[in-house]
Amino acid sequence: MNKILITGATGFIGNFLVDEALKRNFEVYVAIRRSSKIEHIKNKGVKFIEIDFANKEDIKSKMASAREFDYIIHNAGLTKAIKNSSFFEINYQFTKNFIEAIPFSNIYPKKFIYISSLAAMGPGKADLSAPISISETPAPITNYGQSKLASEKFIIERPELRYLIIRPTAVYGPGDKDFFNMFKLINNHIDLMIGKHKQALSFIYVKDLTRVIFDLLESSHYNKTYFASDGNAYDKTEMSDLIAQIMQKKIYRVNVPFALVKIIAALSGNISKVTGKASVINNEKIKEFSAHNWNCDISSLIKDINYKPNYTLEEGITETVAWYKEMGWIK
Repeated sequence: MNKILITGATGFIGNFLVDEALKRNFEVYVAIRRSSKIEHIKNKGVKFIEIDFANKEDIKSKMASAREFDYIIHNAGLTKAIKNSSFFEINYQFTKNFIEAIPFSNIYPKKFIYISSLAAMGPGKADLSAPISISETPAPITNYGQSKLASEKFIIERPELRYLIIRPTAVYGPGDKDFFNMFKLINNHIDLMIGKHKQALSFIYVKDLTRVIFDLLESSHYNKTYFASDGNAYDKTEMSDLIAQIMQKKIYRVNVPFALVKIIAALSGNISKVTGKASVINNEKIKEFSAHNWNCDISSLIKDINYKPNYTLEEGITETVAWYKEMGWIK
């Protein structure tokens, strides 16, 4: 039985990574922090390793005492923060600390999978004429994207590491709290649309993403970078229209000018400093909302693993709505 170590396993995507690993008969180890909430995975038959990613000596000690891993999926990271420096501390420095400790486990893994983001590439052409190509030069527009790109560059510069870098587009599905805000508003008949500019957006259902990750892990490919989406480009209203249709809600679409959103983001930022919780509406998100083209080319994924999504956007939203209702997140 192959041993796999998964970081970030207590989060939204990580929870599904654990399920997919168990489904494929891996012996699953989960790297957690002391403060991690493990209730939803503690009965899944995984083994826990408590690691302080800020402490290089602690990582080295834990990696040295752990049995060697056949595979590592590094999914831990920060997607929103109160301070921009936190992105680089957690997404870059913690990744660097972790990778530098790998030799202390006595053997390099067969593959090191890094879950990056489309944000590390940045948006494509504003005229929406073509999807973003994996061969283009990255130009991230957010601190989050820059921190993920910095980690990618560090990984690529390690010749002893057999890596795969996966850049998912926007990921949605059961348990996600970011898209949930849209579902909640639509459940109350409101659809907030930021700006009036045209956009080409892309999405991937979380179960399709985790399948892609493990199909690549089990493939013969390594030292490559991939985009991950469902292969389609969507207008900015398509997802909310589908959510409203599936939830059988009549929606009132409100176009919010960027000037107003910037004021809201500034106020939210001040509140975040008091509460210690990062806001969903922030300057990072405004930059992403203002970009025209988030459609990405997944032809290399199709070529290398014959990828075809199991879920259409409608099917993924339907399953997500059902989960939100079952859990009582929406009535």
